[in-house]
Amino acid sequence: MEKARRLFKHPLTELIARTVLAAVFLYACVHKILHPADFAKIIYGYKILPGWAVNPVAIVMPWFELATGLSLLLGVYPRAGAFLVSGMLLVFILAITFNLIRGLEFDCGCFTVSKTGHVSDARELLVRDVLYLLAGLQVLLFSGQRKLCLKQTA
Repeated sequence: MEKARRLFKHPLTELIARTVLAAVFLYACVHKILHPADFAKIIYGYKILPGWAVNPVAIVMPWFELATGLSLLLGVYPRAGAFLVSGMLLVFILAITFNLIRGLEFDCGCFTVSKTGHVSDARELLVRDVLYLLAGLQVLLFSGQRKLCLKQTA
């Protein structure tokens, strides 16, 4: 238990978690920014949002992913970036769980929006997103001196 606590508090662990999350969110936003109409179709496929909300979410969310990914990568307010990333991951987990419970098959739209008719394995998505959420919480709760940060406060 003590080894796990030391590992959790180690600056290198925080840096790895922050870098992995930054890479994931930066990679995930590219196709969504380039193809917002395709991403809107994927969001619509979740059957959670009202129709009027789909397009604004499809336009705003990828830019939000870009901003939070850059925040984590550059270490500009990394705690705030981790808070926002963790919030997005929690929303993703809830949306996946909701559709898993309803037995609905869907394309997650996580890293590409060009695969038409692609169905994601919801259980794999849940496990992956929970692991990402744990990494986000590690960055959020880290109380030591962070490595490679441009602006650490806030």
